[in-house]
Amino acid sequence: MAGPAFSETVYTTFERHAVIALVAVSFLSLVALLYLLVTIITYSKKYANTHFLLYFLCLLLADVMLSLGSVMSIAWVKSGGVYDGAFCAAQGGIKQGGSIAAAFWNFVISWQVFNMLFRRQDTPKAVRWGVVFLVWSFVFIIVFVGPVALENEARGHFFGISGAWCWITQRYQSERILMEYLFELLSVFASSVLYTATLLRARGNVLRVEGRWKLRFLPAKESWKLEFARDFTDSASLRLVQHMIWYPAVYAICILPIVVVRMCSIVGLDPPFAVTAVAACIFNLSGFVDVVLFFTMHRVFPEPESLPVFARRKTIDPSVIQTGITPFTLNLSEPDIPEKAEVHCGLEKTLERRGSISAASINSLTPLRAS
Repeated sequence: MAGPAFSETVYTTFERHAVIALVAVSFLSLVALLYLLVTIITYSKKYANTHFLLYFLCLLLADVMLSLGSVMSIAWVKSGGVYDGAFCAAQGGIKQGGSIAAAFWNFVISWQVFNMLFRRQDTPKAVRWGVVFLVWSFVFIIVFVGPVALENEARGHFFGISGAWCWITQRYQSERILMEYLFELLSVFASSVLYTATLLRARGNVLRVEGRWKLRFLPAKESWKLEFARDFTDSASLRLVQHMIWYPAVYAICILPIVVVRMCSIVGLDPPFAVTAVAACIFNLSGFVDVVLFFTMHRVFPEPESLPVFARRKTIDPSVIQTGITPFTLNLSEPDIPEKAEVHCGLEKTLERRGSISAASINSLTPLRAS
């Protein structure tokens, strides 16, 4: 057994009301997530060809763990305070597992979208299931390594009373940073970079010409030129990426307040409990917001008939990308009008003698009289 630890924390009236609000918000997210899980599983065949359905289900399960961990605080509301013990340790482990699992699956989904729409590579089924196994295994290892390998008598319980609920105790501040905050912040940063790169390629700002990657930005009046840098997959996936980019954005908005509050506590700047409670409520709303995004933005997965085919990218003519296209060309080789052929040959010889252009470049913008 570990050494001494806080055995109980009695709520004030305000703290009790704040925890009730947190439980209500978490319960709202939990119900919404369970409903979405049932909906997706029911229509799993319809969305099976979106490739990242499996990862999205894992993200929803992570959100369920996170919401469930906060809903467990209803036991503290009933008893009027937090008490150390097995239930408290279970809540701390579930909250940590849900937090880092959500961070991992947000990153995995962003990588899958990047891999499909930027690199144009599909992920084999065996690899997808391997990723699922590795991520969940890593999450459970991180959760159990604290109480099993890091807990000691001098510092007390690894999972225990932490403020108005249970989590990693205050005597393990470094572990809080390395075993939760770090994963969350890295997920926000990496996902933002990957989605931005994917969006730029789908728009035509990033393209591959003659084996080299190019980045270009055009003024608004010339934005039509971006159309010529897109292939069919770009056009079909642009709307999908524009929707998907909201998920890391919402995750960042929901997670940053609680991270800032906790980091302030680590450095000794204890924020008021009201601020902590509001930040915790925002954090636990992330699952509910994901569900709202799914249903209000035409679902994260578009209709199957509108999904792009992830085929090899077509070859793009660099001259078309930089200057656009000529509206039309003259046909100067019609067999039933010999006069045009004679004019064409004469004009070609005249222009070649003067060192201007070849007959292959004669089009609607070529002058018919040489000066």
